[in-house]
Amino acid sequence: MTKAARRVLSDCESALEMLDDERDEQRWRVLWIGAMALLRTVGHVLRKVDGEDLRRREEFDAAYKRWKDAERAEHAVFREFIDNERNRLLKEYSLNVVDSAEVGVGVVSMQDGGVANETAFILDENLFRPVMEGFGAGEDARDVYRLALEWWDSELSQLEGAMNAAIRQSASGREAVIRSKRDGGSA
Repeated sequence: MTKAARRVLSDCESALEMLDDERDEQRWRVLWIGAMALLRTVGHVLRKVDGEDLRRREEFDAAYKRWKDAERAEHAVFREFIDNERNRLLKEYSLNVVDSAEVGVGVVSMQDGGVANETAFILDENLFRPVMEGFGAGEDARDVYRLALEWWDSELSQLEGAMNAAIRQSASGREAVIRSKRDGGSA
């Protein structure tokens, strides 16, 4: 029912593993752009491939409307990260992730209401790639990507559950008609 979308989601998980392992700055950037394109592709494949059946497509279209609804905070990851970041990358080639393998980090320790110590570090080898603004700002981009993967998995599971329930209900209705006809009643 969502087999093709699940396949893309699996590729997204592989892309994340590659991002976790990559240390080269340019390769990391190329992987990030590809990973973000894949992340949005889950929804396109859901509608265009898994949604070839009209009933499924209607269900998927209704889900898309929920995801785009700004009033629904539980879908902010779709609107503000998956969709916006993909558009920003593919239409403007603009990264919303620190575009450097080295990131300066400041650590402030507090003691008795005051600053006890301030220390600055340089994290290199792509250990920390923070999102610069918007959804997930300040968080490592890979962690936000993981959150998006979890959101997709949850949404696909909900759609699969709804479709399975509809299939069971339809099958129960057919069985009732068959029993009725078999027992001499009219359907």
